[in-house]
Amino acid sequence: MSTTETLNLASLKMVQDELVATIEQSAIRLEQFSQDRNNGELLQNCIDGIKQIRGILSLIQLRGVDLLAEELVIHITDITLGEDEKTDAKLELLTSSFFILPRYLEYCTQTARSMAMLLIPHINELRLARKVAPLPESYFYPLPSVKANRSLVAAQQLPEDLSVLVRRLRHMYQTGLLNVLKNVQTKASLGMMTRALQRLEAAAAGSVLSNFWWLSSATLAALAEKNMRLTKSRKMLLSAIEREIKRFQFEGKAVFTREVEPALQKELVYLLALSHSEQEVSKTVLSAYGMPSLSYTEAELAREMEFLNGPSANTISSMVAVLTDELHSTKNILERAAQGGAELLSESPELLETLKKVADILSIVGLVSPSNSLKQEIEKIAVWQANHTPVTPDELLVVADTLLYVESTIAGLHNANLSDEKVAQINALSRDAAMANNQIAEAEKIVIDEAEAGLSMVKRALTAFAESNYDKGHIRNISGILDSVRGGMFLLGLSRAANVLAGCMRFVDEDLLASDQHPAVQHLLETFADAVISLEYYLDAIKLDKNADTSVLQIAEESLQALGYNV
Repeated sequence: MSTTETLNLASLKMVQDELVATIEQSAIRLEQFSQDRNNGELLQNCIDGIKQIRGILSLIQLRGVDLLAEELVIHITDITLGEDEKTDAKLELLTSSFFILPRYLEYCTQTARSMAMLLIPHINELRLARKVAPLPESYFYPLPSVKANRSLVAAQQLPEDLSVLVRRLRHMYQTGLLNVLKNVQTKASLGMMTRALQRLEAAAAGSVLSNFWWLSSATLAALAEKNMRLTKSRKMLLSAIEREIKRFQFEGKAVFTREVEPALQKELVYLLALSHSEQEVSKTVLSAYGMPSLSYTEAELAREMEFLNGPSANTISSMVAVLTDELHSTKNILERAAQGGAELLSESPELLETLKKVADILSIVGLVSPSNSLKQEIEKIAVWQANHTPVTPDELLVVADTLLYVESTIAGLHNANLSDEKVAQINALSRDAAMANNQIAEAEKIVIDEAEAGLSMVKRALTAFAESNYDKGHIRNISGILDSVRGGMFLLGLSRAANVLAGCMRFVDEDLLASDQHPAVQHLLETFADAVISLEYYLDAIKLDKNADTSVLQIAEESLQALGYNV
């Protein structure tokens, strides 16, 4: 993974030893101060050490670390002498930062690159502790302008009152946002929120504001497409979009020419670039905003952060060396037993202790699979030693094979970090998983799947209808499809959804298939599609819980009401 950040590796290596020594010395003084809270000299020495660290980092211009050091100086100078509960929390944060500083320097020298964004979570911990606004994810990424180079689409006449339309779309967005904030039905919720933003873009067509809805919808679609993490800061970003919708609802066309806060737009553009979305609209949006390409993905960034927070290279190297020595001694014992007789196993009581120690260390660092394999062999050897059971060369060979497996696993860690992903790869075991469901649950699942398939067919038919200049041949069957879905809802006892579907059928039969085509048919289709998407969202919810909240169907009911069909 490459990065656009420049790093003067020679300068860093020149001062690294002195930096690390100063950091360690300051950390020791901080620990001593935590035991002697009235010792002002220890506190002052620690402050002087951190200021020295900040000065050296400023000289080598290592982005991010100098800002972390600056936060450390502010944080530690705010500590007062004497016992204080607030001081405990401050000391804990400082200790954590003293761990991260040398790890980041080590990271830079090992990888020959600098990635300041890896330090944002640690900088923000210190900023939040002193009640200062956290840095956004895009803080270290250059984006000179957030103006979209895009030709505005001509404004369209809305047959529906703007405030009524925006109120309904805001409700749609809020419904999805509420579930996202609760980490429930996340992907489907993002889909609904994206739909609301796309409709808002159309409602604001011909204005500068439409660009913001365009950017927002593309970013949310990318979040769902790539299953990106929804951190606290990202949820706050989604909430900020909701506040812009609220402003649009209550101020109407007065906000058409107003530019949305640049910081909010920059964060959306950055997340869109970070997603590496493959959708055409994402590429178009990034091109319009002139976003420089990102050479890393979110998954790669998460791995680097994990590496930064994990054990240092020296720690891993030491662990590997110890385990390798222990395994070497056990292999020697097995070789002697193979050559001189298995009874030699009984004369080596240290064998079991050594293997148990290796298995325990592997388990502690998360390497469960090799640890369990080794424990199985330990049980065999324990039985051999206790019962003086004759052991065949083939049985010894099985033990030796396990030791080779464990040894190769350990050797592979020598130049790697113990990330969750790495551990998961090592522990991966092929196994057959079978889920036992009763016949009723299986039948309900089939009904829901069929209903989802039916709604997908309806959406495709509506799209074909619009693209064919409203050829009614494309939609003649959708009333029957909706009726089938309605029957499924009755079968599942979901009467509210069944009533919504009945309203949809009436709209299709009495409006779309009417002999005279409505002049505002495109707007009617968009509003009807909102109702269908609401139903889809509800089906997605009841797959997780049949007793899911039905309030989402209110969006469909409001859409049908806007079309003139009360449910």
